[in-house]
Amino acid sequence: MIDTMPLADLLTNFTNGDQTGWEAEQEWIKKNHPRRLARIRREIQTGKFPAVRLCYDEKRVIDGHHRIIAALDLGLTDIPVGDAWGPESDWDLHAPDNGSDDPEDPPEERG
Repeated sequence: MIDTMPLADLLTNFTNGDQTGWEAEQEWIKKNHPRRLARIRREIQTGKFPAVRLCYDEKRVIDGHHRIIAALDLGLTDIPVGDAWGPESDWDLHAPDNGSDDPEDPPEERG
């Protein structure tokens, strides 16, 4: 099920997964994936914002780190979220922002 969540609540209650925190995550994404981030911002502005996938048990973001940072950049207050392990469990096979358009960061192989 897809829901919406205040972005501030997500940033307060869910980790980025590697315990560096959202400020460090934002800095790293902006430094290492600027074109990918710009593309995601454009997609969000045109209405394409797939749900950020959360692990509610562990209180961490599984998929959607770049979308979260893009939403911050755009000043959004609410974002779509879903359970990473819920009924849409094949989300990872179709993740729209998987990979990169930065030449120094080739897309991951998916098997």
